[in-house]
Amino acid sequence: MMKSPSLLQQGRNRAAEAALRRLASLPFQLRRRGLRLFFDAMAAPLVGRPAPALVSACAATLAFTRRESERFLYRSLLYDALFQMEWLALAYRSKAGLVADARFIESDAHDELTWVAEQPGALIGTMHFGPYSLGLVWLLHRFFQGRRIVVVKSVTNDVEEQRAISRLNELGTEVEFIAPDRAQDFHQLVKKIRGGAVGIIMVDLPPAYGRSSSVELLGHRAGFATGVVDLAMLCGVPLMLFRVCSTITTDRVEVSDILDVARTAAARERAVDRIGRFIGSSLLDHPDHWHMWSRFGEYAVPLEPSAA
Repeated sequence: MMKSPSLLQQGRNRAAEAALRRLASLPFQLRRRGLRLFFDAMAAPLVGRPAPALVSACAATLAFTRRESERFLYRSLLYDALFQMEWLALAYRSKAGLVADARFIESDAHDELTWVAEQPGALIGTMHFGPYSLGLVWLLHRFFQGRRIVVVKSVTNDVEEQRAISRLNELGTEVEFIAPDRAQDFHQLVKKIRGGAVGIIMVDLPPAYGRSSSVELLGHRAGFATGVVDLAMLCGVPLMLFRVCSTITTDRVEVSDILDVARTAAARERAVDRIGRFIGSSLLDHPDHWHMWSRFGEYAVPLEPSAA
């Protein structure tokens, strides 16, 4: 899990950041309506136009003209701003405020979530997509009371991110963080999940984050880190894939798949394919929700050299 470098952060505009910080302290409906008003009035002059290289990359990936790509990236700024505002809300809203905010989350996946919560150990995989921090608040408070939660994330010096994630401990769960960069940390992660912990992990990281596989993404080949599949195989636990979709005024938790990954090469390949389809369908359904467009070049799969 990591706080992605969104388009809005690229602008490094202090006025925009200050506005999001003020909005984040408000109750759910007030801050969401305030965000929409702020964005409509001020986003374009504060942030400016996206980088030409990013416009070209999105145009090629989504089959847009450059003009359509510019418009799309501007729309995606709203969800980048929403993403950042909700991280700040998680960091600074009271526990009572967060629980009240979570009442605006909707889902028709209660049976699937209840089943996963009843397992002795499990992995929950999501994307850098939509306002997922509030979705995690809802999941942990509603389904995982009393459970040990292991958040798999990179080491960071971002004080506000650390504060936001540590707030999850206030929701009736025991949360700890592991960055499995060293072998001993990875073994500790496996031990904890085998022992009944629930792991939360991102499934849309670029290949630099570990063992990776190539998948078809919107008609192109892209590489994604697939260590989550190996982790599920080693721990013998189900892997649930979910995403958080937003209309700004309401959020919806959608469970895409629950994978049972057997310890075979064929099972691994099937799981990787299903994760690729999950990512691809999410980008097709709501491309403006994804917060990793500014890093899209990191997912490129090098072309194989042609035969001599």
